[in-house]
Amino acid sequence: MTSGSRYPGEAEPGGRQDNPTGEAAEEALEMGRQQIRGSAVLLVGRILSLLLTTATQILIVRILTKADFGAFAYALVLGSAARTLLSLGQGRLLSRFMSIYDEQRDYDRMFGAMFLAAGTIAVTSTVTLLALFLFRDPLIGSVVADPGDVQVVLILAFLAPLEAFDQVFVSLFAVFSRARAIFFRKYLFVPGLRLVVVLLLALIGADVVFLAIGYVVTQAIGMVVYVAMLGRMLRERNLLQHLRLRQLALPYRAVFAFSFPLITNELVFLSMNTGGVLLLGYFHSIEEIANYRAVYPAARLNHVIWMVFVTLFLPMAARMFARDDIEGLRRSYWHTAILVAVFTFPIFALTGPLAPDVIVLLFGERYAESAVVLALLSTGYFVNVMLGFNAYILQVCGRIRFLVGVNVLVILLNIGLGFLLVPQLAAGGVAVANCTTLVVQNLLNQHALRRSLGTAFIERRYVRSYLVIATAAAVLWTFQLALDPGLVVSLIAATMVSIAVLLANWGALELAETFPELRRMSALHDWFRNRRG
Repeated sequence: MTSGSRYPGEAEPGGRQDNPTGEAAEEALEMGRQQIRGSAVLLVGRILSLLLTTATQILIVRILTKADFGAFAYALVLGSAARTLLSLGQGRLLSRFMSIYDEQRDYDRMFGAMFLAAGTIAVTSTVTLLALFLFRDPLIGSVVADPGDVQVVLILAFLAPLEAFDQVFVSLFAVFSRARAIFFRKYLFVPGLRLVVVLLLALIGADVVFLAIGYVVTQAIGMVVYVAMLGRMLRERNLLQHLRLRQLALPYRAVFAFSFPLITNELVFLSMNTGGVLLLGYFHSIEEIANYRAVYPAARLNHVIWMVFVTLFLPMAARMFARDDIEGLRRSYWHTAILVAVFTFPIFALTGPLAPDVIVLLFGERYAESAVVLALLSTGYFVNVMLGFNAYILQVCGRIRFLVGVNVLVILLNIGLGFLLVPQLAAGGVAVANCTTLVVQNLLNQHALRRSLGTAFIERRYVRSYLVIATAAAVLWTFQLALDPGLVVSLIAATMVSIAVLLANWGALELAETFPELRRMSALHDWFRNRRG
């Protein structure tokens, strides 16, 4: 095996196709449409997964005591943090490198990148788990005192490497446009198994340790399914014939030179998610962690469509950049951004303006004080959604130094605000810090995007769309604060405003061009209307 020093996408492309040929432009359009169609399949799966996950979350919150749920949530947060760090930034970036190597037919480096990611996770997981078990008292005991809760944290620690490998598999299937594989395994199979675990928890009256073991076992079963599906996919695409173990080129210089700086982006997430929880545990009780973590999944719903679309968007963007098709990349970026923003708006309406009513409905009066936390977090995440995949585009275009600078800045901002606000405001202080961090980070990234894509801060053709969204949000906030109409009336108002946002942006979404089935449905409607006439 040899090491690879090539660094795809390190610098600006030499011959930008700002005005690509008709054939290249049509190919870029078709690639963008396929990305959106595949993302739509994933979105359906994600919605089904959300139904399963939401039911699971509500049952867990209601079944467990506040202290047990706080310990369980604390363990999941630590696992999420560890998962992010274990891959050293390679999990999602794997799709970028493999897309470029596949585009270049450089199969030795393509398989080398895959083995490099898996090997990195295996090594870092072993080291991390050993450290956690050897130094459990200083790492866990400072926040969780009960021996049973410490056991829960140690059990759920095994989720970290399993979920890190999960991200590798998602990236692999995304590179080869296997949306259905991700649909089944990630969005149906494992969430369904976890709901079964929670139902068993309720039926047999088991404790939180049973729940922790169930989460780890279901993730391990999902990993076995992924391995089987990957082997079948490689055989179907005749890629195994290109797998030559003795000629594997491990592109560690390219991958690590790119991924190490971008770990700072993961650290931004950790400072908001894990850092906030640690501050709550330090300054307040574990029940205050429960107040924050109970509503956190609801706030993250604003990222659901965004996260689904980025799965296939990143490899597509990498392929376009490898072809120097900046015009196609710019068009796909803005079209996807407004598409995701419009379809995320109903979620924001529920978790932002309607937060007080939704919280009481889902979790009961004991979590009513968390409504402000939910509204603030939702606002920050929705701003992130509206501005699209700016950080990923900057990554693809090689603006690494800028991204690192912005990430370090917002990490310091988030930590500073946390120490300033959490002692007085508790979970509300974490929410203010995170919302501010998300807004500042995205405004800075969006400013830098102008140079990389040759675009305005907001593309002119989409200015009207963004004004419609902002106006609709302001109307809902005003309606709720001024009248406090109650849940039923609020839901009706949110539905009407969401439909208005969709209709006002119908032309910009280009749904008929992306989904020809809609044209056939329209033609069938016209045929029936003519027959009646």
